[in-house]
Amino acid sequence: MTAPSTPLVTILFLAYQQAQWARASAEACLAQTGGPFEVILSDDHSTDGTFEILQQVAADYRGPHQVRVRRSAANVGIGQHYNDLVGLARGELLVTMAADDFSVPDRVARQLAAWEATGRRADLIASHVIDMDPDGGLHGVIRVDDLGDWPTVTAWAARRPYIIGATHAFTRRLMTRFDPLDAQVFYEDQVMVFRAIAGGGAVTVDAPLVHYRRGGTSARPDFENPEARKRWTQRQRRRELAGVRQLLADAARVGCSELMSRHLGGELHRTTYLYALDDTTTDAERWRLAFDTRELPFGWRLRKALHLIYPTPTRAIQWLQRMSRRLRRSGAKPAGGRH
Repeated sequence: MTAPSTPLVTILFLAYQQAQWARASAEACLAQTGGPFEVILSDDHSTDGTFEILQQVAADYRGPHQVRVRRSAANVGIGQHYNDLVGLARGELLVTMAADDFSVPDRVARQLAAWEATGRRADLIASHVIDMDPDGGLHGVIRVDDLGDWPTVTAWAARRPYIIGATHAFTRRLMTRFDPLDAQVFYEDQVMVFRAIAGGGAVTVDAPLVHYRRGGTSARPDFENPEARKRWTQRQRRRELAGVRQLLADAARVGCSELMSRHLGGELHRTTYLYALDDTTTDAERWRLAFDTRELPFGWRLRKALHLIYPTPTRAIQWLQRMSRRLRRSGAKPAGGRH
């Protein structure tokens, strides 16, 4: 039987610096039942041998799927990696897989069936996951929200669903309806769900279809020095800002800017302030920023500035406040208090 020239499904396998897991994860990707599917094994310019492992897995493969291996010319990050792969894919339904997770053999078949059950109307299909520790040990099921309970962007703005992007399959039209992702976007999960709800809707398969590894590239690392901590924090702030700005741009595309500005305005102001605060180098700059920023409550921005100016005392105060709250909840009296 000849494979179709334009496959209905493309699996987008994204890898970066994951040599320790890439082989087993890529083999699980190629072991998907059904199809044949188009599979793109893509490495975002790793330096640890990940790309070479993917090449070897593809060379050894003898199954029905159509497999391509590619590598970014330079490390471009999650957002641009998605853009590049969507541009290369030929399928109508795109299934994402990460090189540190493992998809069960019938994951694609079940998500494809769920999409077909909607008459191919839905733009995103999610699922639950099985919690997997860094060493590969499996634990309980982590359930995500049923995306069918979010029929409109108004519902999304009122309460964002709990989702895990590693489970997502989405339509090609979802990406062509909007501009490409901002290259700085790292947390694409909610962006993709918002886009889907603004279009054909989203559904959740009521089964765990991915072994989802704890931690990953977004986990907080151990820092060698304060400067390393600052660089990491600034990078996280940039990612958060990119996500909020992407959502606002997407909202403008579908005509709900006012709703999203009300919903995301405070988050944008807070993240922008914290990013600027992290970028200061003197106490005078921090005081000036705290007093000159008008969009946020003065007490909140003052506390954030004081945390940088006097880190040890403010941490001690925060610890005492937490302990006091715990004591009040337990009904105990602080040591040395009146009886």
